[in-house]
Amino acid sequence: LILAFLAVSAALPTSAAFSPPRFTTSKPSPSSSHLHRRPIGSVPSSSSSLSSTASSNSEDTTKIASIEEITSFASSNGVELKFTTSGPGYRGVAVEKNDPENILGYIEGFIRPAGKILHADKMEIFKPALNSARREETGFSGGGTFLGPGLLIAFVCFLHGKENGCEMVEFLAIDDAEFQHKRLIRYYKTAGFEEVRYVGEELKDIPDRLVWGGCGTLMTNELDGVLQKWTRIIRGASGV
Repeated sequence: LILAFLAVSAALPTSAAFSPPRFTTSKPSPSSSHLHRRPIGSVPSSSSSLSSTASSNSEDTTKIASIEEITSFASSNGVELKFTTSGPGYRGVAVEKNDPENILGYIEGFIRPAGKILHADKMEIFKPALNSARREETGFSGGGTFLGPGLLIAFVCFLHGKENGCEMVEFLAIDDAEFQHKRLIRYYKTAGFEEVRYVGEELKDIPDRLVWGGCGTLMTNELDGVLQKWTRIIRGASGV
């Protein structure tokens, strides 16, 4: 059980104790990755099933990292991970290991009731929080990989989706500004995702805009493939 493992290993508070980022007055930084405009809401904690058993598919023999491996890697790089669920909804949060009130970022979404798809509503990484952690903690490395703490949060969320029968993940790289949107697309492609189509302001895009709450590029990929790629990145950073 992912929630039980995180609670026992780090004695983390539930989402009911989740407080807004301390940097609420700062402007969104270029590194913030908005998938959806909906503000954060408190998600009550409940148990969800996620075993520690790693998996692989027929196209790639990489053994997907377990929840223990991910949380251990995160901790060694100055990050603690929290994960909570409420019904089909989920939220993953990364905080500074030595200052749990310093929220580095979060991802929230839900498991779609049909289609075996993990839907990621929103992802945001707080650059001021990262800078604060670097100043206060010499052992903090920004998440341990070039993809930052976002990879660690997403890994836990994706493991949750996989254990609940999801095969694909989908999200919208929001288009608030052309330059920022291009940066998001490059980041997510580097992370292993593929472009599906652009959701714009035409009539044919209305159903998608109702789902996502804005315009942007719809991106997706298979969970196993992404998790295997990320496992190689994490183990490479660990020297394994």
